[in-house]
Order: sequence, then structure tokens, then C-alpha cells
Amino acid sequence: MEVITSLDNYCIDNYQTGIALGNFDGVHIGHQALIVNLVEVCKKNNLISVIYTFKNHPRKHITENGSPKKIISDTQKFKILAEMGIDKLIFIDFDDYQRTLNPKDFIKHILVDKFKMSYVVVGFDYRFGFQAEGDTELLKNHESQYSYKANIVEPIMIQNETISSTGIRKFISEGNISKANLFLGRPFTLTGKVVRGKGLGKKFGFPTANLRLENDIAFPAFGVYYTKCIFNNKILYSVTNIGVNPTIGNDNAGIETHIFDFSQDIYDREIEILFYHKTREEIKFSSIDALIQEVDSDIKKAKKFFCI
Repeated sequence: MEVITSLDNYCIDNYQTGIALGNFDGVHIGHQALIVNLVEVCKKNNLISVIYTFKNHPRKHITENGSPKKIISDTQKFKILAEMGIDKLIFIDFDDYQRTLNPKDFIKHILVDKFKMSYVVVGFDYRFGFQAEGDTELLKNHESQYSYKANIVEPIMIQNETISSTGIRKFISEGNISKANLFLGRPFTLTGKVVRGKGLGKKFGFPTANLRLENDIAFPAFGVYYTKCIFNNKILYSVTNIGVNPTIGNDNAGIETHIFDFSQDIYDREIEILFYHKTREEIKFSSIDALIQEVDSDIKKAKKFFCI
């Protein structure tokens, strides 16, 4: 998959494209349905499949609250889209030019002239251009003028709820990982480098990998989770605590993962943590011994959860 980070001097000359438009935050089940449709249509009609999206969320420039937290990192997004068969990813800044672009000019000058679009697929609520004046109706109205076909994907629902990135972020922040995973179609994942902590876990008999994360990534609610880790292309079972560890006392919230039957030195190495279930809230115990006993219970329950 080719990643294009600037439109300057970029133009497609020798072939036509099918394009999917949207933020694709999380690449959840709704997004996946749209992308699968794009790839299938492009293969059938000998088109190049293109995702057109932004590095920064448009909401950062148009609302006082700024951009929402990312559900997945950019690296994760690239990996998922490449695995789904996308040929080109347009991954550019949502800047003043994009923000003030007339919706009709976006269709003609960028989608049609620059990218030779003959097929476009968007979600039912997609909006674009200056003050979000462009919508699905505008895309449909210009089909005949510019000789493309527009496909509007209707909302996908699970348990009578429309799948959305906003909903998934809410589930994650509440610790409702099971439901977030259901809407994502895969486990919610955090990726980062292992950093040195206080070493207390090792002292107490359950060494932990402390993770450093990007500040703009969605953060699950405080508590203890059943997780898996991916390190060096191997899947390892684990439990993960998110919070301030009140029994010990930390100034800042952190992520500590105890990997079962694992003793390698992985400081400064990158790992992925896959979240499956929140088992309990973070608790301030009366003693270190009580903490150790509860962590031992967490580990046993996690092994039972994963049938290991």
C-alpha cells in the first residue's frame, strides 16, 4: 500500500480510481463494510482502490473541544488498511486549504481531476468541504456530470445501536472493552514502548511491563483487564492494570502488564496489548500482602478466561 502525505504535484494519469472518503477512526465494523465494498468494486472494474483521509481529525479546527482521542494509532491503521487490500492511502493534514475548500471544488479538482475517480463510497452521514456543506446528496447529484458512481453505505447496527467511533470511544473510557471489541470487530489494542518503572512488581513476585503511550490515544477506564501481548511476533497471555496503583501510590496514571511465564528483558522494545475483558476496578488494599493475594487471584482468573 502506497501512503501519500501531500497532494502537492501529485496526480494520477494512466488509470482510474475508486475512492472511500471518511475519517476511519478505529477502522471499525462499519468502516470495514465500506472498505470491503471499495476493494471488491475496484477489483471487478480494474480500478485502483484509494482511501482519502486525514492525519488530524477535522474537528480539531472546527470545534472548541478539539479533536477526539484516537482509537488506534496511525501505524495500526496503516497495517489494517494494507491487510484489507487498499492500494493507496491519501493521509494528509486537514489544513486551512482543506477546511475552506468548496465542496463542489473538492469533487471536481481533487477527486475527479487529480485522482481520476470513477467510483466513490461513503458512509450515510459523511460530510465534507467548507463548513461541512458537502454531503451524500451532493455526491449523488454530480454523478452524471463527472461520470462516476456514488455508493452511500447505510448505518450498520449491533444490539440496536449504530456502530460509530464516538460510541466505541465511550465504551473504552467506561471500561466496557467487550462491547468496544464487538463494534471494532477485533480486540482494542494499545501499542507502545516498554519503559522502566519502580520495579515493585518484580519485587512482589509479578514483574510488569510498563507502557509509554502517545498522548492522543484513547485510554481505558482504570481497572484490571484480561489481555494478550504481542512481542516479537509471539502471542503471550497477561493481565493489565490501568491506573495509579493506589496501594503503592503513583503520581501519574500508567499501564502495567504482567505477562505469564515470561522473563525476557524487553525495556525499550515495542509491544502490543490486546484487551479482552475488564475483571475489576482498581482497589486500594490494606496491605502489600493483600495486593499480592488479589493479583495472584487475577492471574488465575485470567488463565481460566483464556482456557490455559
